[in-house]
Amino acid sequence: MSFHHRLKKTDSGKKLPLEIYTSAVEALYADQKVILFSAASVMYAASIIFYRTDDFTHLFFSLLIWLVGIKRIWDARIFTGDWCDTKNNRSKLKIWERHYLRWGSFNFFLLGFWCFYVLVFSSDDFAVLMTISLVLANLIGILGRNFASERVVNSQLFCIVVPFVAGLFFAGDLYKALFCALLVPFFYSIKTMSDKLRGILTSSTVSAHENEVIAGRFDAALNNISHGIAMINDSQQFVVVNDKFADLVGVGDQNLIEQKIENISGGEILQYGVASAGKNIFVEIEKCLQDGQTRRYSYILKDKRIIEYNYYPMKEGGVILLEDISLRVASEVEISILAKYDPLTHLPNRRFFMEEIRRRFVSNGNLEPCSLYFVDLDKFKMINDSLGHTTGDKLLNTISIRLKSLLNPESQICRFGGDEFVILVPKLIDREKCGKFAESLITEISKPLLLDGHQIIVGATIGISLCPDDANDPNHLLKYSDASLYQAKTVGRGTYAFYSEELGQSIRNKRQIELDLRNAIDRGQFQINYQPLVNLAENKIYTCEALLRWNHPERGWVSPGKFIPIAEEIGFITNLGEYVLENAALQCLKWPSHIRVAVNVSSIQFRQSDVGEVVSRILKKTGLEPNRLEVEVTESCMLEDVDSTNEMLTKLSRLGVRISLDDFGTGFSSLSYLHTLPLDKVKIDRSFIENIHSDDKSLVLLEGISNLSHSLGLKVVVEGIETVDQLSLLQERIHVDEVQGFLFGKALPAKSLTNLLNGKDSLFAAERSENEKIAKKAVNA
Repeated sequence: MSFHHRLKKTDSGKKLPLEIYTSAVEALYADQKVILFSAASVMYAASIIFYRTDDFTHLFFSLLIWLVGIKRIWDARIFTGDWCDTKNNRSKLKIWERHYLRWGSFNFFLLGFWCFYVLVFSSDDFAVLMTISLVLANLIGILGRNFASERVVNSQLFCIVVPFVAGLFFAGDLYKALFCALLVPFFYSIKTMSDKLRGILTSSTVSAHENEVIAGRFDAALNNISHGIAMINDSQQFVVVNDKFADLVGVGDQNLIEQKIENISGGEILQYGVASAGKNIFVEIEKCLQDGQTRRYSYILKDKRIIEYNYYPMKEGGVILLEDISLRVASEVEISILAKYDPLTHLPNRRFFMEEIRRRFVSNGNLEPCSLYFVDLDKFKMINDSLGHTTGDKLLNTISIRLKSLLNPESQICRFGGDEFVILVPKLIDREKCGKFAESLITEISKPLLLDGHQIIVGATIGISLCPDDANDPNHLLKYSDASLYQAKTVGRGTYAFYSEELGQSIRNKRQIELDLRNAIDRGQFQINYQPLVNLAENKIYTCEALLRWNHPERGWVSPGKFIPIAEEIGFITNLGEYVLENAALQCLKWPSHIRVAVNVSSIQFRQSDVGEVVSRILKKTGLEPNRLEVEVTESCMLEDVDSTNEMLTKLSRLGVRISLDDFGTGFSSLSYLHTLPLDKVKIDRSFIENIHSDDKSLVLLEGISNLSHSLGLKVVVEGIETVDQLSLLQERIHVDEVQGFLFGKALPAKSLTNLLNGKDSLFAAERSENEKIAKKAVNA
């Protein structure tokens, strides 16, 4: 940017920074003595001229100039008194600048007009010389005092020069006119010099202001950062220091600027990192200056703060960066603890426990002889849910203390997760002694305790594995103890079990079944059979129940009682359920239009998926009418969440799907289900039929359930009919709508059942007895 361009940008009060504009206006009113001296000079000169000429006009002009001068001095005093409200207020500053311009210009106009009067109407040479001198002196004064404001300079020059030049021109003297021509460059020079001075001053002021702002920002940044920073020259003097540095070297409020290292008191440090105990931090700084090498270490102040010291050499001296890392070190320690220990019980966590086992008890790749105990608290979830997590946490803490009290110093314990603990006891491998130790753990855990006003009694189940009998590796030992814990739970709570090869084989078989089960659908190993339900009143089949069968390529037909629980456990039951539902719906389309298909839905499916959405999607995909599908649910669905199950069944019922309550009477049966749920049918479990001839109670219960169900508008189905006698007794005593059982046929493959329903085959291969004839009558369409 050129000088003139910069001047053009900064000669207006609006464009000048407010701080600079404030200073410019303040300068106009600053020198009151100059105004007084100027007015006194005019009065003095006028008095002499009056003495020589006896012309009162001169006294009149001097009096006016004197009065204007007094006014300007008075304004200056008011301006000074009002400065607190005026400074940094651009509007008020503009008013005061205009005020100065008016009265200053008037003052110079009077002086110029007086000079005009003398040049035109006076013949006294001394008067001419005196007034011209006053004019030229005041012109120089404009340059020296008012150059900061271009408006003031231009106005005052115009007011004094115009009458002055006019006087010279109208004086009637050729030489005075020529003198006027010579004054033009002088006036121009004054104007130019004023502009240049203003430009130089403005540029310098702006630069100074910018430097001051930058310095202020740098100083603010330097003193507000969390690090201590200092710069030292090669004379070992501090040339840059922020407040944090003084704090982090422990010298308090001492001013370190331009101080030599040897003259600073304080700075004692304690040992930490590579710094030595009892040394002074400034001794270490001096060493760094001498070595001229980058260095980093940490030290501790007397107030225990941990400071990280970084030294960076320069050509002449060096820079020191200090950081308080006390919180970082504390956080690292805390993170290390959290990474290794359970925050609730303060026992080692699983990862650290396994690391410690490998560190302390593994040599040459083999684990030392020991026993591992996998401890699981009984009924902890019930306590946690009923009494709250706070009480549950206190219980876990108490149990951890009790367990530790039974261990010798060599033993290891960890909180494995939730309500599980794992204990390793070295050198204890005798089964009898291990059993007694497990019993002592169970006894200690089972002792009553009082927490938050509640008496709590919990038990424990323990799985035990031994090294080297069961495994030589910590991971395998842990897996085997977990497996034996599962085995102990199947026997009963509050006991323990050792790992055995038979248990291991059973687990491996189960694991293999899990793997095979996941691939069985894709490999086409599943088959859906259908068992008919016979309507006794009409001797017709209206419903067939879909039953899944698994033909394993190596194990043969696997019982549903074996693979269904595994599918539920591994979360595969939802996949199986959708597979059965879709294929059963497709098969139903091949049957006569009055026959429905019934599909069982597991309680796990209700938890893991939106059964209503699944059923709706499959019905839409297959094209099966909703009233031809019957969903069978068990009482276990209601036990887990009655409200959500009711909501889901209502959704299915609104679709037009029929709902059956399967195996009624086998669980925690509640008659409330019969009227709260949107049911169409109740299927009574086969256990009521097995002893119907010898147990009158079963018959009474059947009769009561049947009557109650019918009064609620529900159809009744009895499962497990295997003999003609059972069928006859039911027909005589109980109102039953449909029956199902081997008497009427086992579950048939899809093709066989389709042939039967379409009249192409008989339900019985041969009429082997009179009883079969009676049963056959029930299925003749």
